[in-house]
Amino acid sequence: MGKKIVFGLVIILFVGFIGFQFMNSSTEIQNISTDELANKMESPESDMVFIDVREPDEFAAGHIPGMTNLPLSTLSEETADFPKDSEVVIICRSGNRSVTAAEQLQGYGFTNLVNVVGGMNDWAGDIE
Repeated sequence: MGKKIVFGLVIILFVGFIGFQFMNSSTEIQNISTDELANKMESPESDMVFIDVREPDEFAAGHIPGMTNLPLSTLSEETADFPKDSEVVIICRSGNRSVTAAEQLQGYGFTNLVNVVGGMNDWAGDIE
């Protein structure tokens, strides 16, 4: 009976350790302000991707130059055709859809996700 308990505890500890390692290595979504977004866009790194997840009519009504429209409603692993280790900066109208998009991309294996808090509502820069 004692050996079964020890073996059970070893299994529980092993499974717990593996679970902890998995959770510890998960990707955290970084939040930035629109001012920080402006700074990133002034001197973007070569592996940065800037996406606006608003619908096409919202995007056409006014968007930040340099953003690519990839509506949340069409976002899939196939439409997210950029490298999974790219820094992906995501904006929407208020910051809610961009969080959802970041979580979705996280599920597809993207590892460097940045949400713009406040979205276009807080953007004070140029739009086209």
